Amino acid sequence: MASVLKSEANRVSATESGLDSAARNASGLAGFNLNDFASEGQKHLQECSRQVRQMLEQAEEDAKQIRKEAEQKGREEGLRKAEAQLEQRIKAEGDQRAKSGLKMIEDAIAQMHDNYSQWMQQYTELLNGIALAAAEKITRRKLEQESDLLLTWVTEAVMSTRSAQRLSVAVHPETLVDLGDKLDELLASPDLPESTQVVPDASLGRTEVVVRQTGGEIQAGLEAQISRLAELLQ
Repeated sequence: MASVLKSEANRVSATESGLDSAARNASGLAGFNLNDFASEGQKHLQECSRQVRQMLEQAEEDAKQIRKEAEQKGREEGLRKAEAQLEQRIKAEGDQRAKSGLKMIEDAIAQMHDNYSQWMQQYTELLNGIALAAAEKITRRKLEQESDLLLTWVTEAVMSTRSAQRLSVAVHPETLVDLGDKLDELLASPDLPESTQVVPDASLGRTEVVVRQTGGEIQAGLEAQISRLAELLQ
């Protein structure tokens, strides 16, 4: 558009020069009236030239504004695309971090659960150990004061094997001295096999009793009672 207007301005300027020259050449022929006409024409062409120059300047300004708006629009479009890409990247990174964070939390909870389970297991074992140790200590002291408790254990053991053909109750010799009469009375029960006897066994502890029968034996002393209690606590 600017080049077209510049061409038009050049053409007007050339026409203006040509008219000026023609007016000078024809002044001798047309006299005063021709000079006035040429002068008016020159003024008109000068005004046209001025308007053309203004149009050129305005066109240049318009072109600059158009380029500026285009550049601004391009920048805004680029910014919008950049913002969209940034938003997508932030969202993707946020999702990834959320997943990673959730995995870390799940792992931490699982680890805490395992640690708690292990701690509870150890704590339970410790409490059981303390309880068993206390029970053994109390029972041992009671046996020293009341030997009949051992007789109770013997009774439970022989009654659980009364269908056997032959029974023998083994105890420490000193236990036999303390409980001999009561053991004889117990084993004389008609519910027990006829071949039932009490035998001394120095390999046993004073708090231990073993009921032997064909094919096996039953531990009925203090250690056996504590072992059964430990099984119940598990």
